[in-house]
Parts: sequence; C-alpha cells; structure tokens
Amino acid sequence: MTFVSVLFFIASLLFAAFLPRKSLKIIVGTLSFIYIATLVFDLLLFFIFGKHFGLFVVSFFNTSIKGAPFTSFAREILILSAICFAILLFCIVISIRMIKIDRISKFSFLFIPWIVAAFLLNPFCIYAYEFYSQLNPRVDDIKKQIYPYLAVPAPRKPTKRKNIVYIFLESFDRAYTDEQLFSGLTPRLNALKNRMDFTNITQVRDTEFTIKGFFGAHCAANYTFVPSDELNSKNFSTNITCASEILKSVGYYAYFLKGASLAFQGTDGFLKQRRYDEMKGKEQILEQNSAARLNEWGVQDDDMLGVAYGDFERLSKREKPFLMGLITLSTHSPNGFVPNSCEDLYYSESDAQMLRAVHCTDRLVSDFIEKIRTSKYGKDTIVVVQNDHPLFYSSNTSGDFGDKLKGSKDLFVIFDDDLNGEFTIEKRGTSFDTFTTVLGYLGILDEMNFGRNLLARDSLPFLADSEFFNNASKVFTKISYDEAVKAQKLGFVK
Repeated sequence: MTFVSVLFFIASLLFAAFLPRKSLKIIVGTLSFIYIATLVFDLLLFFIFGKHFGLFVVSFFNTSIKGAPFTSFAREILILSAICFAILLFCIVISIRMIKIDRISKFSFLFIPWIVAAFLLNPFCIYAYEFYSQLNPRVDDIKKQIYPYLAVPAPRKPTKRKNIVYIFLESFDRAYTDEQLFSGLTPRLNALKNRMDFTNITQVRDTEFTIKGFFGAHCAANYTFVPSDELNSKNFSTNITCASEILKSVGYYAYFLKGASLAFQGTDGFLKQRRYDEMKGKEQILEQNSAARLNEWGVQDDDMLGVAYGDFERLSKREKPFLMGLITLSTHSPNGFVPNSCEDLYYSESDAQMLRAVHCTDRLVSDFIEKIRTSKYGKDTIVVVQNDHPLFYSSNTSGDFGDKLKGSKDLFVIFDDDLNGEFTIEKRGTSFDTFTTVLGYLGILDEMNFGRNLLARDSLPFLADSEFFNNASKVFTKISYDEAVKAQKLGFVK
C-alpha cells in the first residue's frame, strides 16, 4: 500500500511540472511537504513504537510529553529535526525546478486525481481515519458485543487477609528471565522460592505505556484517547470499580510509591480516582530523604526501595492489611539507568546499558523481596511482581538484543511462603487478568470487569490484540454496570 502511494505521488509530480501558473506549482510544493512529512512521520512511529498513527500514539503523547526528560531522547529529537529539514529542503528544490519548466500541458491537471489517490493510500491518512472512527464508535452495537463478558465485581471477605506488596517493573520483559535467551541476567529473581509463576500472560493492546499498564491491571479495562483535563478529573472512570477500591471495601489501606514525579502521565489523578490513601513520588521522597540520588526520570531505585521498606515496616505495625504498590525506574527506555549501588555490577554477556540496568534491577528487587520475606512481617505479606508493559520499542534498542524480546510474554509472579514450593501456571491470560488473579488468590473475587482469576476461571476467549478489547476501550466511558446486568439477564453470561 505504501509503495503504491509513493508511485502515485511521483506520478502526480510529473503532471504538476506542466501546470500553467507559478502559484499552482508552489501549492504542489506545499502538498508535497505535507505528503512526505506525514508518510515519514508514520514510518518513524512504526519503527520506534511498532505501531502506526492512532489511538496508542495519540494517548502516549497526550499523557507522556509533559514532564518527560527530553535529554534522554536527544538523539531521536536531533534525527527527527534533521529529517524535517531534509524534507523541507527537498520540497523547496522540487518547487523551484517545476517553476523553471516553461512547458504547459493540457494534461497537467491530471495531477489532481494522482495526488488525491496518493494521500488516500498514505498510511498516515488511513490510520488517521481509523482513529477518527475509534473516537466516534457505534456505542449500542459495541455494548451488545461486550456486555455478556463484563463482570460486575462482587467482593467477598478475604480468606487470606495478607498485606500485598505489588511491584511493577518498568518496561520489563519476561524474556529477560529466560536463561536460553539471556544467560545469567536475572539469577536472583529466578532463584526466589515459594512462588507461583504465570508464564503465558500477554499485554492487552494499547496498554503498552505505564499509566495505561497501571489502569489495565487495576481495572481490567482500557479507555481510548481522553483529553488531559478529563483524564485527571476525579469523576473519570467512576463508572467502574477497580482492584484498589475493592481492597479498600474489605478493609485495606492503599499506598503507592514511585521514583518519578506523581504528576507525570497523571499518576496522581489516577491514584486519587482509585481511592489510594497515600502516595509518594520524587518530590515527596526528596522531602523525606534529601540525599536521595536522581536520574533523568526521578529518584534512583536503590534509594526509592529504601523508602519503600521503611514505609512497609510503618504500615505493617498498624496491624491493618494494606496494598503497597510501587514501580521501578532503572529499566526505563530508551537505554535504562544503573543506580549508584550497582556501579560494580556488570552483565558479562553484553555491554548494552539496558541489560546492565536489568541485571541491577534483578539485584535490587530480589534483595527488597527477601528483606520483606525475612522480616517479622513476612508471613503476613504476599509479594507480586509484574511488568507495567514490555519494552515497546525494542527494535530500536542499543546493543542489538531487541530481536530476543519480540513476542515476549509479560512477567507476573506471586510470592507467598504459604505456597511452600515453586509452581508454574501455563494457562493463557492477559494483563487484564493479573490483579484479578491476585484478588482471587486472596479469596476476594474471581471476576472483575474484563479480568478473570486464572486460578479459578479461564481468561476471556479473545487474544490480547483482539478487536474485542479495542471496541471495549472505545465505549469505556459509556459502560454501565446496571445496563450490563440487565443485558445479561435477557441474554446469557460468559
């Protein structure tokens, strides 16, 4: 399709060269700039993100530009600027050369159908129209499709009333833990005992950046593009109930910690919507520990985890069950960061900084987990480790290891000394099933929105990149539990 579009574009220029007026040729030059710029922009998006222009890209830029450290992406910004300059220069040269052609042809206006066809087949235009369609869905038809599968949460008193330490690993891939692919990269995580390891979890489409990964895990649902002011509104997503709210309804205290600013990607708004009682980010950590060391994204993981353990002890002393959520930073794209406490740690199989950051995360997180489990509060605590999303532009990863990450599953492991052994769960699931499974493990519920407890239920019969999940996200703000219950009574429940 792209190749045909380019051929049509070239054909349009051949006809445009014989237009009768200079002003028309300048217009052609302007159209050429727009065509080439949009084409190249879409190709760059696909190269970097593995996705064309659309929902994911718009949502990502909508939430992630403000507060991002642009120095981390200096190379990419310079390359993009150079490409834009080259396109502009090319179009100026084309316009000048066409202006110098004195010949006029009665067929010159045939450039119009050719340029129109080129734009219609331009991938950017195709996916822009698809994005427009996503923002204007056929709500009633989609509700009929999704309501049979929407589970209204019905929490019970937990059979295991344990504290939950829920660790999200930034941009982490299960492939990192595979000894066949990355020998000796995560030996400490792999060696942790009394675990339940879910090996067939796939990330649901369009949840491949942090705030969407959080939302998908917590709520077992997703949303399409939402303006920033609406996304941060306290009323956003109150039409559904999510994991932290369910835990609070059965007596849990909800706490969250991250090394980056809470304002980044609207994390603070999300946590308030999910009724978290306490939250800390970069600014709050620095108030608590002014000596905490920083990288470009926030507080380094070693210092962040130090604060986390102190707060774990504080919360444990209250003798009220709690959810402690936190997320690491070291493996943040594009190349990761190595905290000071890992300056002596190298990965012998590769000199790629990202893999060294993964190796460091293996040490820091494993030590943190062991510290919790060997504490006097360990028997009353389960630890969950999950990636927020895979490394979403692994094809452009320095060190040439991106190919090993293609098709990688999500990491999702539950640690609990009550397990008394190591168990592998190979049942197919999605990132919508993870937090639901944790709630199921504690005996609270087995179904939540589009998530299922994989210990007691099958995941929904749709692949993670299915159009079902895409459609559900289109009408997310229109979902009604009352409507779903009525629809299920009239039809059937999946």
